[in-house]
Amino acid sequence: MGRFKKHIIIVGSARSGTSWLAETIGKQHRYRMLFEPDHEFQTPRGHLLSDRFVTQKEGFEEGHRYLTDVFSNRVDCNWIAQNSNRKWKRHLWPIIPKKFVIKFVRCNLSAHYIQKAFQIPVLHIIRNPYDVLQSQQRVKFPWLYDLSHFASQKPLVALIQEHYKFNLKAWQELGDLERLTLRWCIENVVPLRLQQAENAQYRLVYYEQLRDDINQFLALCTDFNLEPLATIKDEYTKPSSKTHPKSTIVRKNASEIIFLPEELGAINSILNIFEIDFYPIQQP
Repeated sequence: MGRFKKHIIIVGSARSGTSWLAETIGKQHRYRMLFEPDHEFQTPRGHLLSDRFVTQKEGFEEGHRYLTDVFSNRVDCNWIAQNSNRKWKRHLWPIIPKKFVIKFVRCNLSAHYIQKAFQIPVLHIIRNPYDVLQSQQRVKFPWLYDLSHFASQKPLVALIQEHYKFNLKAWQELGDLERLTLRWCIENVVPLRLQQAENAQYRLVYYEQLRDDINQFLALCTDFNLEPLATIKDEYTKPSSKTHPKSTIVRKNASEIIFLPEELGAINSILNIFEIDFYPIQQP
């Protein structure tokens, strides 16, 4: 066990259930949630982590120092502490937290490195890409459509070219749905298929299975020494604070975005290039 033995990390693509899982764990008394230290614009140093493909400390020294500060609870930032009690800066008091739950959405490509370098368990949550794209289209975060950070990293460009014969530098030629699909593929295929990050301390969890079966969550709690809420059965089905108001999770009768045949074709063309096998390909 490493220095940060009170920590657990949640990673996943945006709109994949990262907030729901982190909040479900972090609601426990004296658990502190660190929210998106990798946010490029809402945190002073999040740009050091956003969409970075990291395999070693060399060349990533500044980012490594920032992560050390985050995990040491030395970063005072309203965005990161938004789920914490900030009265009298209690969120920075060193003795109070029993657990730190750190939630990332732009660190999938460095999560394998982080887990090894800091010896912190990682829960990588994945969600059906069609549902992710629907949700991302609702929120329309500009950074989701900007793949320039990926394309500027020569090792990542070369890796994707080698394995999938895909030119990442040509991302600007793609439409919006294709860009979102490409982001989802990169964020999940690289760590889970190319890096083969999964091990006892890097656990892949499927959002749909987890939401439908509380026993899977309780098993995670056992495996990673987490204490579930006494009221977990009541809390488990509640949406996260980041759930879109038009989501079907909130509005059971809300109409889902239906992809047109040509849109499905564009999405599937990218999924097929990356040989996606996490979920079945949806046909028109």
